[in-house]
Amino acid sequence: MKLRIFTLLLTTASAALAQSTINTTDHFAYGANVGWCDFRPSAGVGAVLGEYVCSGSLYAANIGWISLGSGAPANQVQYKNKSATDYGVNLLPGGLLRGYAYSANVGWIAFESTGNPRVDLTTGQLLGYAYGANIGWLDLAAVRTDSLQPGADTDGDGIADAWEIAHAGNLAALTATGDADGDGISDRDEYFPDTHPLLAQDALRITEFGQSGSGFVATLKWTSRSTRNYRIEVIDNLASGLWVDSGLGTIPADGDTETGRGFNGAPSPQRFYRVRAMRPLIP
Repeated sequence: MKLRIFTLLLTTASAALAQSTINTTDHFAYGANVGWCDFRPSAGVGAVLGEYVCSGSLYAANIGWISLGSGAPANQVQYKNKSATDYGVNLLPGGLLRGYAYSANVGWIAFESTGNPRVDLTTGQLLGYAYGANIGWLDLAAVRTDSLQPGADTDGDGIADAWEIAHAGNLAALTATGDADGDGISDRDEYFPDTHPLLAQDALRITEFGQSGSGFVATLKWTSRSTRNYRIEVIDNLASGLWVDSGLGTIPADGDTETGRGFNGAPSPQRFYRVRAMRPLIP
């Protein structure tokens, strides 16, 4: 059985920005002290969960409006939460929600490690708790986001501004077709798997492959980031162009170093494999 192993960088285009990303059915959090808190009070108003930061507002009848942030952090990447003009809730690797929301009526509401508020990056389900000194715990488990708002791309190169600034310090150093680290992968194709565009040794690649003697069971390991999801796809005849999913569907990263999975397949005289990296929940 001949084997060929490929690594593919997914190049998903940014979608139009939505007013609210929250699901129209699953949009209420609950606090024992304040009752229900609506993450989507109306069709065009509510929380916006983004690729890097959250914005928009929640509403609770007993405490009024709660702001998740302006959507425009001072450093153009994420909120520092060190001043009243640069506060908000950030989305961190692995779907962690960290930072501060603010209500004029009850003050600061913390999204911190104790309550471990987070987003499941495969389903969009919110989990964990936020905490306010004046309201207690707010359970997020009945809220779901349908998507994550893509990061702004003001220079139109297909790379989110926040990612460019975080990795290169400005919007000029990286371009759609440029290759700043000379590793043969364009800057834009470094963004999709979240590999570092200035480090030639950092790339999405398969690091280990194995199979059973019959060829029915295969195992792959690849470099990964907790900011990305993955798919393993297979094809027996490259000329057909018909890559199919391995049966595992969307795979969350095991961590920021390496991810691995095993799967079954029918025997074939030859088979090709590829791993696709995907920005989670990007429409």
